[in-house]
Amino acid sequence: MEIVLVRVDELLPHEEIKPKNLEKMIKWVEKRGGFFEPLLVDKKTRTILDGHHRYNSALHFGLEKIPGIEVDYLGDDSIQVMAWPGKENMTVTKQSVLSTAKSGNLFPPKTSKHSISIDYPQQFFPLEELR
Repeated sequence: MEIVLVRVDELLPHEEIKPKNLEKMIKWVEKRGGFFEPLLVDKKTRTILDGHHRYNSALHFGLEKIPGIEVDYLGDDSIQVMAWPGKENMTVTKQSVLSTAKSGNLFPPKTSKHSISIDYPQQFFPLEELR
């Protein structure tokens, strides 16, 4: 898996965020001066699979790009999705994630929990490189 810089304006979220978590993320990125952990993004639809708070912090900083790993979401069986504990009453499938992102009618925060059988890499990207 390779980290690439993805255009922030192309990305589609599929779930809302928790404002307090976003505040913490913004402070963390400011303190470090950049990002270490990439987003997980569906290559075809540009849907954010993991990293909504990082994405929203990139919006806060007015960044043009953010580190990401592009995957074939529907075609890669190593990527699984399920509902977070407490959200089991919601139907969360790969197709519902993509449909929700496309519609703009987002899931509540922490609805989908993605897992991938491979540890994906981390690399530091300073804010200056992402503007």
